[in-house]
Amino acid sequence: MKFNLKVALPVLAGVLVIYTSCNKTSNAPAAQTAGADVVSSQVAASLTQSLAGTYGGVNLNSGVATPSVINDNHTVNIPNALCGFTADVPLDYDTNTGDTKSHTTGRLIFYFNCINGQPAGYFANDSLRTLGTAPGYSFMYDITQNYVIKSLNSKNTLLFVNGNLKSFVDLNYSKPGIKPTSDHTNYVLTGLTVDLSNHNDITSGLATFVSTGSNNYGSWNYIGTIKYLGNHKADVTINGKVYHVTI
Repeated sequence: MKFNLKVALPVLAGVLVIYTSCNKTSNAPAAQTAGADVVSSQVAASLTQSLAGTYGGVNLNSGVATPSVINDNHTVNIPNALCGFTADVPLDYDTNTGDTKSHTTGRLIFYFNCINGQPAGYFANDSLRTLGTAPGYSFMYDITQNYVIKSLNSKNTLLFVNGNLKSFVDLNYSKPGIKPTSDHTNYVLTGLTVDLSNHNDITSGLATFVSTGSNNYGSWNYIGTIKYLGNHKADVTINGKVYHVTI
């Protein structure tokens, strides 16, 4: 797994609706609520992005390997094979990719679970905050990952995942007419099975979530579940109604 700090415009921005108002009024507009159908797709996409390290932190899709930041950070000198070792790494670094610039601070605690001296899974606990700018918007990612990962096959291409994830994403756009986006979601992951050989398909498992936020659709505050079905599909349940989403 490696730290993926590419800050291309997140998937959640794709649900924004740009609108203009032709008339100004002194009366404050009625509060608008983002529908559960919109939010269901967003919370599923945000979880996938967070697992992949898009907002910072461990990239689950890289399989069972040492986080690259451990080897790249000159203040840390530990073996690549972490069987029997725990890495407790303070993080403070800049990332510059083209016109996108960011600064990340936080901490990572990591160790491998090994069988016969070979990694067969890992525990990772990180808490990272990234502030940055990109063409057309600025962003803040506040991520906490607490994962227990177990490999289910000898090639380490099938992973079993339990844990907790806090994914807070805030975007501010420079283009008039696009409201700031805030997506603050906490997930509990239970028995996710991730097939890395099939484009990182989550084939089974359950994620419960509590999500609050706002965008051009309005604001929301929802509690729900994501049931993974395989073939990059999931059923998201909010307020007793099931929404079928493609991830």
